Amino acid sequence: MDDSTVETQVKILFFAKARELTGKKECYITVPKKLSYNNLRDRVISQYKLEDIRDTLILAVNEEFVSSNATLVLSEKDEIAVIPPLSGGLFYL
Repeated sequence: MDDSTVETQVKILFFAKARELTGKKECYITVPKKLSYNNLRDRVISQYKLEDIRDTLILAVNEEFVSSNATLVLSEKDEIAVIPPLSGGLFYL
């Protein structure tokens, strides 16, 4: 079985405006074990109603920023941080 069809549950951590919009500090989401950064980002935005910060948020996996063109292979121990810019502006990797 290919990793893109196997699912895993990961912890999502919300910071700053993302925490304010979701009303949550953390939660869990089930996603394909292998997926693109953009696919994960879109799933998080859609499921947690983060459209207001779509263009400025970034994701970190296990405390490391991830390139927007990366392919991720996740496991149940992984933590995904949803981080909007803290001082405004755009941030690109």
